Amino acid sequence: MITTIVFSALTALWLFAFQNSDESFYFDRYLWRVLSFTFIQATLSTIISVGCAVLLAKSLYQNRFLGKTAFIRILSITFVLPSLVVVMGILSVYGNQGWLARLCDGLGFNYTGSIYGLNGILIAHVFLNFPFATRYCYQSLQLIPNEQKQLAEQLGLSYWQTFRHLELPLLLKQLLPLGGLIFMLCFSSFATVLALSGGPKYTTIEVAIYQAIRDFELYQAVILSGIQLLFCLGFMIVLKRLEPKQSPKQMSNIQPYIVKSTRLQQWLSYSCIISSMLFVFMPLLALVIDGISLFSPQFMTASLVQALLTSVSIAISSASLAMIMAMGLLWTNSRLQLIGNLKASEGLMLLGSLILAIPSMVLSAGLFILFFRFTDIPGFIFILVVISNSLLALPFILKQLALPLSELTKQYYFLSQSLNVQGLNYFYRIEFLGLKRLFLYCFALACIMSMGDFGIVALFGGQDFMTLPLYLYELIAHYRYDEASFVAMLLLVISFLFMTFFEYKKP
Repeated sequence: MITTIVFSALTALWLFAFQNSDESFYFDRYLWRVLSFTFIQATLSTIISVGCAVLLAKSLYQNRFLGKTAFIRILSITFVLPSLVVVMGILSVYGNQGWLARLCDGLGFNYTGSIYGLNGILIAHVFLNFPFATRYCYQSLQLIPNEQKQLAEQLGLSYWQTFRHLELPLLLKQLLPLGGLIFMLCFSSFATVLALSGGPKYTTIEVAIYQAIRDFELYQAVILSGIQLLFCLGFMIVLKRLEPKQSPKQMSNIQPYIVKSTRLQQWLSYSCIISSMLFVFMPLLALVIDGISLFSPQFMTASLVQALLTSVSIAISSASLAMIMAMGLLWTNSRLQLIGNLKASEGLMLLGSLILAIPSMVLSAGLFILFFRFTDIPGFIFILVVISNSLLALPFILKQLALPLSELTKQYYFLSQSLNVQGLNYFYRIEFLGLKRLFLYCFALACIMSMGDFGIVALFGGQDFMTLPLYLYELIAHYRYDEASFVAMLLLVISFLFMTFFEYKKP
């Protein structure tokens, strides 16, 4: 079903484009400029995110302090925050009227930094990806057995020798696929670049596709989407080859063993931790403070309430559909692994992750053209957005559930069959109850991603179909920053409520 929807949408768009365009698109300087900037910003974002993540993960790994657990949990939430919320938070801190500008004015300095262009895009991408990469690296460092750390200390290995021989080999196995994933996400970034580019000079392929579709230059959009699709497919193949053949297993470290470090090393570690906390918390804190201080009852309009209800409805519907599709793929995948058909299993999972390689704009436009005859039906755009968002959330759910569900199936499938526990009864008693917290976390993740998505709604949204991200973008475009601060805070609070409720829910 997933393959049919995706390829039908792409085929519909491509056929329509070639039948209704004059084929006047050429590989001119504009295209090369878009391609080069897309690569440059994605490369720089990946290098900075991964480098900072290793430094912070190492610092967290070496030290204990009050609030460490809470800080590590918050690091995983920033990755799924709506892009426009991140943009508003960054503007509140680094913008011309932001906290830094006001601090410089108070100290008598002239704040000349510009948040628009490459600077702003890099800050936003690092903010979104660096915390996620940090938690990933930190969890990898925790897999090192205490016995190996004690042995390294007894052998008199220095701080850097321990890192080089004990920690770095484990990190490299995880950093290569992690860096590839971050590169691909930054390569196909849309809302962040659209809001912070500051002009056509800083246009990426995804934004160029959006502009082409908005101008109804579908032939140009198809060419650009084909280029992006080829690049992203190449990234996915490279990512697959970079994945470690054997994932390290969690060792029984009841208490973490902290290796002794010098005062200078501790000072550098705590400096890194404090700097990272400021970088992560300042935009979020600025959103909350500005949203509360600038709030006016006039902001609570009927349009805002309707946008809120629409966004929540889309989030729950998209997450539910994504979970259903994910379970269908994962059920088939686990059975293929049981019978030893590993090649078919890998192909199936690669197919489920193929959505990451397809520009969201192209997928949405293709679905719209495919079902154009139904546009007069009430709720058509809602259904279209739900389908698109569920497909975009699918790869992230598969990534979270694939390995745990496969291990659970290998452990209990034959026993459950002998006890005649099958069908929905098997799913509930074995899979859902066994991985309840992970299922709830994936559902919350899909809800936040769907509710905060702006790319698809940017094409089809309007006064008759308004979501919170689109409402926020219109406020920013009309320079109504007071209202925009409140709406951004509202999106932030709802995202945190979703994640907090499901992550801390007792099994």
